[in-house]
Amino acid sequence: MNKSLLDRVTFPWLAWALLLLIPITFFGFYPTYFSKLSGSLPSVYHIHSGMMLLWLFMAIALPFLIKLNKIRYHKTIGKISYVLMPLIIASGYFILRFSYQRALSGEVVVPPDYYPEDLPLHIKAADFVVIGSVYWIWLMVYYILGVSFRKNVVAHATFMLAAALTILGPAGDRLIGHICDAMGWPFNAIAGNFVFGLVAAVFIGLLCIHKKKNLELQPTISVLAIHGLGIFLFYSMPYHPLWNRFAAFFFNTI
Repeated sequence: MNKSLLDRVTFPWLAWALLLLIPITFFGFYPTYFSKLSGSLPSVYHIHSGMMLLWLFMAIALPFLIKLNKIRYHKTIGKISYVLMPLIIASGYFILRFSYQRALSGEVVVPPDYYPEDLPLHIKAADFVVIGSVYWIWLMVYYILGVSFRKNVVAHATFMLAAALTILGPAGDRLIGHICDAMGWPFNAIAGNFVFGLVAAVFIGLLCIHKKKNLELQPTISVLAIHGLGIFLFYSMPYHPLWNRFAAFFFNTI
């Protein structure tokens, strides 16, 4: 049996592995969202969740269609994403804006003693949205690159995989946090950086596959560089005056 195009340029198990995003997303967001659907939640949560669930469906369906050699259906759903992704990006902005303003209002959004008591609210608010902002930017960058290189199979598959794995961050970090809480474990540096490391390992592995198959390496190297830059910003942005001012303008003034 001939290998599918997906198997030739990525991992043969990739489409199946992406199915894990479903339980990770459900259990990661269960305590804060899915368990509270019968209650009163702000509409911005429902809008953003709906958009992200559609993206989750597409992120899983598109690789499967390639694996099954259903290229025409893959292209059709891919074109639908041209309309869907701007809505996802917009909903991401509004959820970040809502989160920033919650923290700015003095609402308790993190565990006690997470911040020093005398830390100004605008600095707390800016720090609170750092990780979400990094994943939001990653999604935009990877998706734009994936669409821009849609006629280059290796580059398109690599960048779209990176875009799909941005789902893993918010959901995976929350799930790890829930597990640590349930087991009484501290949410230490290993737990906090697990998803960062896992995504890096995926693309290092993909780089090795591309090198072994004599495929172009630049797309995977680019993803690793963008991933590394995002991690650098994640650790550099908190409490930085430039980020505090930008966050205040972008999430509270606009």
